[in-house]
Amino acid sequence: MILDRLKQKALNCAKRNKLKLVNFEICDLFTYAVVSDGTKEFTGVTLTPKKEGCLSKAAFLDIKEVLESSSYDISQRAVTLALVNAIGQYKLSKDKIELKGNIQQELSTRILENTTDTDKIVFIGHLSPVVAKLKENGRDVKVFCRMGTEPDNGVYNDIFEYEAVAKATVVIITGASLIGSTIDALLKFTQNARAVVIAGFSAGAHPAWFEDTGLTHVVSTYLEDFSPEIIKKNNLEDVFKNPSYVYKLKSAGAFNFALQ
Repeated sequence: MILDRLKQKALNCAKRNKLKLVNFEICDLFTYAVVSDGTKEFTGVTLTPKKEGCLSKAAFLDIKEVLESSSYDISQRAVTLALVNAIGQYKLSKDKIELKGNIQQELSTRILENTTDTDKIVFIGHLSPVVAKLKENGRDVKVFCRMGTEPDNGVYNDIFEYEAVAKATVVIITGASLIGSTIDALLKFTQNARAVVIAGFSAGAHPAWFEDTGLTHVVSTYLEDFSPEIIKKNNLEDVFKNPSYVYKLKSAGAFNFALQ
């Protein structure tokens, strides 16, 4: 499973660099984790999976305990992904990856530049500002979402997502899918897509860790000076104010989504 792969990559990175778990919390909108290298703290976030089951209080002592856990408890899985993302943010800071503008604007622009109105674009998870921009520009977009449906606006129940992905030429999957095994199942049906992108702040693991998974691009957010105090305000726009990065994986082929 991709989450298992990310956990191992993150654990190896934490051990090599002597990272320590500072704290974590499951808030109303975000779940976050903070790690430190002894001089600076790094924060990772994911959406709190409120629709996925009963949330409980997770209890962990250190990075190793979190990343070696294999629980099906949704709260623990959210903390795990947030921690993977925090360690990913640490590594990104060392790699000095090229940063772009707002992730909503960047993702919209890249998709518009590399698609036409004949493409079938499928979103797993509703990145509503991006979807709205694409539709304004004549793109054929369908959204599959567990959080709410609006069939008249092209937002459908996720029980149909596998069928739609199998017919898509471009697939955008939100990072929150990593909390479970949803993304692993979806990637079995993307053989007709020339681009399969994981996107959003929940996809904040180091992008190179996604190589050889079936994904072609990673589009996520670099959290600059992003503190737990800001996270607890439960304001999505506070996250989207941060710069983004676009990373082209080796499996991307000729699709020019990221100019790397």
